[in-house]
Amino acid sequence: MKKNSEDANVSIFIFSDTTADYPATAPRKDLEILPMAVHIGNDDYDNISTFISAKEFYTRMRAGEMGNTAMVQPYMAEAKFEEKLKAGYDVLYLGFSSALSGTYAGCARVAKELAAKYPERKIAAIDSLNASMGEGLILWYTVNKRDEGASFDELCAYVDHIVEKGVALFTVDDLTHLARLGRCSKASAMIGTLMNIKPVLHVDEQGRLMPYAKVMSRKKALKALVDGMEERMLPAAEQKKVYIGHGDCIDDANLVKKMVEDRFGIADVEVGDIGPVIGTHTNAGVVALFFLGNAK
Repeated sequence: MKKNSEDANVSIFIFSDTTADYPATAPRKDLEILPMAVHIGNDDYDNISTFISAKEFYTRMRAGEMGNTAMVQPYMAEAKFEEKLKAGYDVLYLGFSSALSGTYAGCARVAKELAAKYPERKIAAIDSLNASMGEGLILWYTVNKRDEGASFDELCAYVDHIVEKGVALFTVDDLTHLARLGRCSKASAMIGTLMNIKPVLHVDEQGRLMPYAKVMSRKKALKALVDGMEERMLPAAEQKKVYIGHGDCIDDANLVKKMVEDRFGIADVEVGDIGPVIGTHTNAGVVALFFLGNAK
């Protein structure tokens, strides 16, 4: 186990949740992903104990099935956190944007209660103010910083800094599912569909989904993601990792990857699936670009 610099006998265990869409290739030592359930048709999955692939999920959504999600249950978070505290770990939880789910609030409340119960240990909850692989990107930086030997307090301060820099830009084929689940107005969704507008959205400094641009073709929407990155990004040398997520549209995601690599010369650009929990809200066809910027 990796030791932190405050106590030679203490390691830091990191938790996050399935909304992070954390790639299987990313480092996972002393890390656990808490499940958020997704319901589609007559089936329930958490992709921890019961599984549905992104491909199958989006195929079913394209066929007209509707999805719904449930947040991480506080009792589960309490059991998981307490298990690691009892084992001698300090615990850091990085959560899905509090503007989009009650998961962070519930887990933060649990962390506060456990801090009082285990005063000899450290436990903290940090709001990623992000979603999908934007949360996953912050998690990637967090795990790597921990594994470099940061103390618990140093790690928390670092994560707070990275949260402020985590930028998420994404485009969807239409706003129907975002509107259905209350993520945008039904009027905006209807007008956009009628006019064949391809919206580009971002996650703002409060972790909310907000409009960024409106264009009239899919190709222009994908280019707008990369243009937005150019406007907001920290220098390319500071982009240790860039994530591109997609909802069963790998060719579009790879096109964005090529544009990012060609324009900025960034070496580590990884494409991954946007999983069913986030996909319930965005539907198939979503493409998202995640990087570090001067401002969210």
